[in-house]
Amino acid sequence: MPISSFQVDVNAPTSVVVERLRAVVGPAPLVSVSVPWWGSDEANPPFIGKVRDGSFRIQRDSRRRNSFLPIVWGHIVATPGGTRVKVTMFIHPFVAIFMACWLGIAVRIMMSVSDINLFPVCIVFMIIGVAVMARGFFPEARKARQLLTRAVSNPTINEPEYV
Repeated sequence: MPISSFQVDVNAPTSVVVERLRAVVGPAPLVSVSVPWWGSDEANPPFIGKVRDGSFRIQRDSRRRNSFLPIVWGHIVATPGGTRVKVTMFIHPFVAIFMACWLGIAVRIMMSVSDINLFPVCIVFMIIGVAVMARGFFPEARKARQLLTRAVSNPTINEPEYV
């Protein structure tokens, strides 16, 4: 199943990096609305979820339906030179189970059916499943990585906001 991980080293204290992340993460909506014209993308932060002092669990705030949208988990760790942000992105576990069943059915049919005419159909079935999963996950993972890297390296936020 699709998974992607990376880390970003930042020359800033951990508290500053946490504030930089909080600046780009909004609260998850109570009801998921997938109407493209509902609200402005510029007014909303690019991510929704929760940022804690040492970790975060977020995902991109997408107005389009995408079951393969990466869930982003990360840890914020102090280092001698500043802060390291370790990030792992993966698809939702229920979607992973569905896709495992999809691909498993194709493999099962290929192994149990002696009709050679079904073999190409099963191969196409598997290719379509993998292609749809990759097309939905990897471009969004790339966007999330760029946005997170830009956010934690944001020089305009230099000190934590104390409330």
